[in-house]
Amino acid sequence: MMNSGTLKIGGISWTHFVDPKEKDVDILVDQYDLHEIIEQDFLDFTTQDKIDVYDDCIFLVMRFPKYNARTKKHFANHLHAILGKDFIITVTSHVTNNIQSIQDTYRKELEEDGETEEFKLSPYYILYKIIDAMYDKALIGLTKFSQDLIKIEDKAMDSSTISHDLLSELLIKKRNAVLMRHLISPHTEILRELQVATMNFYEGDLDVYFEDLQYKTDKILSLISIVKENTESLFDVSDTLTTMKTNNVISILTIFTVILWILTRLSGMYGMNVDLPFQDDPWAFTLLCFTMVGIAAVAMLYFRKKKRF
Repeated sequence: MMNSGTLKIGGISWTHFVDPKEKDVDILVDQYDLHEIIEQDFLDFTTQDKIDVYDDCIFLVMRFPKYNARTKKHFANHLHAILGKDFIITVTSHVTNNIQSIQDTYRKELEEDGETEEFKLSPYYILYKIIDAMYDKALIGLTKFSQDLIKIEDKAMDSSTISHDLLSELLIKKRNAVLMRHLISPHTEILRELQVATMNFYEGDLDVYFEDLQYKTDKILSLISIVKENTESLFDVSDTLTTMKTNNVISILTIFTVILWILTRLSGMYGMNVDLPFQDDPWAFTLLCFTMVGIAAVAMLYFRKKKRF
């Protein structure tokens, strides 16, 4: 568990936890007189995206993709947020540098001039900055996603088939694209409900910020669709290359089978217990060997000319 402490920004207090313990939540519940349902959901990182509006606060659950560089896989990072008129409490299931960066920016402004711009003194603006930073990180991740797909495509085109490692990487990419779409898709409805809910708690105009978030949500979903289509296209390329490789191998094996069949028939004739031409000739065996090699060479040249291999 990690607690960044409570940050005082004018008349606003912002408390952030990472994977809090039950005792930490109990303190918050007593301090802000939170509803028992919020207390239950605060510790449950299996909760799906939702927004609950109470008389004195808004409880929000959103999930964002987080990347594990070791496994090259994305996973869900839960963001739980409680917004009152003069406080905001945020909880994430995993460490999020974006939130730490936003808090550091506020601290720097307070240290430099002791005050913060009026429009920033709102729990809802703070939430906007958090979601906006999460979206920016997702957009950067999707850009790298597209670049990785281009590299995979180049590697695939440089060889006659896709290697096992390349195919494994492609499968991970496909899984990541599906997960990211699953995580971001509910945000459109959540943001729409949040925009309506904040009107009862905040008198300022936040429409421009919600419009910005909606725009980024649409952009992320659009990019996810693109990378998903590109990933599926690369799977089609993989299937095509594998089929071509298989057909080529079968073609070569068939050619050698035909050549060996001719040579087997020829050698088999001289294994019969009947009179055959040149059977008493001392050079018969040598002549037969050269004849078999010649037949094999002619057959291979013929198939080569026909571009069978």
